[in-house]
Parts: sequence; C-alpha cells; structure tokens
Amino acid sequence: MPWWVWVLAGLYAAFALYTAWDTRRQRAKLPRAEQVAELKKELRTRAPNARGHVRVTPGEFPALTTAEAETVADEVGFARQTHGAKGLWLFYRKGTRPGSTGALDVRGGPRPEELRQSGAARQVAAWSRGRDGFDPQDEATLKTAEDGVRRLRAKRDRLVVGATFALMVGAFTAIAVGAAWLNGSLPGGFTKGDDWSVYVLGHVLAAGGLLLGRHWIRRNRHARQESRARHEPVIAAYRDVIQACEAESGRRNDAERG
Repeated sequence: MPWWVWVLAGLYAAFALYTAWDTRRQRAKLPRAEQVAELKKELRTRAPNARGHVRVTPGEFPALTTAEAETVADEVGFARQTHGAKGLWLFYRKGTRPGSTGALDVRGGPRPEELRQSGAARQVAAWSRGRDGFDPQDEATLKTAEDGVRRLRAKRDRLVVGATFALMVGAFTAIAVGAAWLNGSLPGGFTKGDDWSVYVLGHVLAAGGLLLGRHWIRRNRHARQESRARHEPVIAAYRDVIQACEAESGRRNDAERG
C-alpha cells in the first residue's frame, strides 16, 4: 500500500479525534440544568429504534453521570438497559420489552391523554386532521399504526434472514458450478462419478437461491414502502404533536423564569 494512503488515514483519524474532543468540550460548557432538559426532550421525542431503544451517546451530556441519567430517564417513564450497551445509554419505555417485536415502543413520547392538555398540541393535531385525514391524538389510530409497524418490522426481519441465506446458498453453489465447468469436473462432495444430475442440481440450487433471494429482497422493500405509506405518517404526526407540546412547555418555563 502506498505511503500516502497511510498518511491520509492518520490525518483522518487525528481529525476525527479532535472533532470528538472539541464537541465534548463545547458540550461541557452547557449548564447541567440545560443538559437535563435536553436529555428529557431526547427521550420524549426521539423515535425508538427497531429494538425499542432510544440510543443516547453519553458524551453529549458530559455534566451527567450514568446514575444521574437513569434518574432523569425515570422521571419521564424510561429505564436503562445495562447489558449490550457498548458504551451507549440504551433507554426503553417502562412496560415494554426491548428486543421483543411484539412489545416495542414504536411511537415514543407520552400518552395522548397527556398531550390533550396542551393547546399547541391540539392545534397541531387539528392541522394534521385537515391535512392528512387522521387524528394523531386518537388512541385507536395510534394503536393501529403501532401494530402495523411491529408486524411489518417482524416480516422484514424474517425476509432479511431468508434472503441472506438464499443468496449465500445461490452464490456458493454458483461458484462451485462455475469452478466445475472451468475444471471440467463435478463439484466436490456431490458424487463419485460423472453424474450429469449433479450439474443439474448445482444449476438449480444456484439459480433458485439467487432468484429466491432477489424475490425476498423485493418483498422486504415492498414491506418497507407499505409501512412508510400506511403507518409511519401517523407516528410522524404524533411526534409533531409531542414537539409542539415540548416547545409550549419550554416557552412557559422561560416565561416563569423571566
């Protein structure tokens, strides 16, 4: 490898380390109360990932210890997962089972009855009803969207596993058959003689695995499109309502301090 590649890689690593250090230094200047408020907002408004976790980087909140972050999360109805965190804070809503597709916290944020007390949230919900034709504060609508997202996520997980296995079988078999054609012999491990059926079986496995893998990839893409078209707009509108409520609460707190 040329020497200049190593130089560029070293410069890139040094720049990345400096950027991370400078970001942490700037964040450390924020008052602790402001970092607590930001963490609460992150937990209330950020969408949980496919495993039901809200992933938070501790370096973004240098004024808070892990124990203090757990206390803050507990105040807004979250608990912290301690295993498999890999240096992150993994928070999940109490009453859910992280990693369980059937109990994932899809929507995030408080319950609709809490948001109905906010005038700004009601205004955003009314605007969404007129624009999209559904009420993001209606519990039945949210429940349908949550169940749909969970169902399609589980379906996509199965399709990803199936497509990966089929493509691996198809690719390895295609390599074996191709090598056999080039060498003028049968793929090793099938039979001991010149049996034409081995070639047929190899071609069927190669073509079938590749075609089946492609088919499952297309079905996975279709499931993702279905989720985005039918269910995720409801969840996105609900998060808009949450953010409106948070903004109103922030303005109220600023006015009280002023």
